[in-house]
Amino acid sequence: MIARLFRPLSTCLAIGTLVGLAGVAHAAPDLGKRACAREAKRLCPAQMRSFSRKRVEACMIARIDQTSALCHSTMLEIKAQREATIRR
Repeated sequence: MIARLFRPLSTCLAIGTLVGLAGVAHAAPDLGKRACAREAKRLCPAQMRSFSRKRVEACMIARIDQTSALCHSTMLEIKAQREATIRR
């Protein structure tokens, strides 16, 4: 019963995490962030429940071909920023 009470909260927190991760891509429009949050719920439910931004990003990048055009472009920006950070 307690798990049922916390499920909506955990979903909101996970979506907030993804929206936050999309916020890393400064040029990404808000619509792209919202599209990715909805798609992450569908494509990466386990990672969303983990509250790990890196896991959600990695999952979404791995499934980038399954995302909408709007989310796809947002995830490409995030991927490019990740790669630039790794090169530093």
